[in-house]
Amino acid sequence: MTVTDKIIYQVIKQVLTFMGMMPRKGLNLFSDISGLVWYRLDKRHRTVALENIQTAFPEKFSSFQAEKFAKTVFKNIASIPFETIWFYGKSRQALVPYFTIKGLHHLEKARQKGRGVLLLTCHLGNFELFVAASPTVGLRNIYGIYRKFDFLPLEHLMREMRQRFGMVMIPTGGATGKIDTILEDGGIVGTLFDQNAGWYNGVVTDFFGRPACSKNGLAKIVLRSKAAVVPVFMVKKEDTYVVQFLPEIPLQMTGCQIKDIEINTQNYVTAVELMVRQCPEQYFWVHNRWKTKPFSRI
Repeated sequence: MTVTDKIIYQVIKQVLTFMGMMPRKGLNLFSDISGLVWYRLDKRHRTVALENIQTAFPEKFSSFQAEKFAKTVFKNIASIPFETIWFYGKSRQALVPYFTIKGLHHLEKARQKGRGVLLLTCHLGNFELFVAASPTVGLRNIYGIYRKFDFLPLEHLMREMRQRFGMVMIPTGGATGKIDTILEDGGIVGTLFDQNAGWYNGVVTDFFGRPACSKNGLAKIVLRSKAAVVPVFMVKKEDTYVVQFLPEIPLQMTGCQIKDIEINTQNYVTAVELMVRQCPEQYFWVHNRWKTKPFSRI
């Protein structure tokens, strides 16, 4: 970083440290207000969220109910940075009471196979806080895949926050080789798997009954490494969080590489949908998941 970047980094860090000392109720109130203001001012994301909600749950919501649901979504998303800030200054031991871990035996069973584990998760609940939850169950040798921020001071700060409890963050660029090595050593790699992909690196899958293009890279890694894939998600319950591990997703192999990629990618997308349905109001509906349209010759 340049001298200017370092100064900006220190200023941001001091501001966040100060905010982290504020009462949690005050931060919650501020985040709720911020979410509602964001909903009102950001027409583009508001439109995307409303369309996504109506698409995922056809005939379930009236226009009024969909708007009410969307406002809850915006408030939940707005709470993520404020909750992360509040957790930032807390010790590992102080955070233990805030997390309830369920289904950990699914992860332990997968680890015993000795081929490494890929934790499949999505933008549900406060996914940023999983890095704080993982040490509470003794998870070690764990890595997370993430997309770097373009703004260097923020990138440096977020990387520091995410790694303070032992998780090692790996930027998406050039990550494939590193992931292979980690899995060969029996490590654990967490990855978000619920974003739109381009037709050139994606597979058309079914997501909430509608064609969605999903990245094919995860299936390729699993087919190559034979690593276990374990879904996990974390949702907020009042002022605490529940981390839920689900059973391993069996690897499907037909002998046809293209078909194997398609089948396994669909299985991963199905798992994501299952997780989202557990607490849909805490999902990241502002993302245009169905942006890439299926190829058609007509």
